[in-house]
Amino acid sequence: MLSSEDLELVMRFIYVPMVRKVLVRDMERIESAGFKFHEPYFALMEKTLNKVGMDIRDIKKEMSKSGISVYHQGLVSEKCKYLVICRGYREEMNLFPHLMKNEVLKYMTQYLTQDNEM
Repeated sequence: MLSSEDLELVMRFIYVPMVRKVLVRDMERIESAGFKFHEPYFALMEKTLNKVGMDIRDIKKEMSKSGISVYHQGLVSEKCKYLVICRGYREEMNLFPHLMKNEVLKYMTQYLTQDNEM
């Protein structure tokens, strides 16, 4: 059974890379949108992507140290299925895509608003 700290780490391992994917896709859209001044958006996105990348590195280190592995097993019955192995114990997690989207939005909001006040 996962402790609350282990569960939080697993959830961050699942969601933070999704944030990176969304930010990269959004940067491509901003570039092709033809904004008059796209540089400020790019600067904010690059700064955020750097922070996300560092957090992913730290999450992976912490997972390795804690003996936790997570495997995405695909979409099954409209749920994203994950296998979590924590210090020899196996646990399956089923996450609903629409709830995952809301969580990714929360993480994105945190990343985009931290340390960005003028």
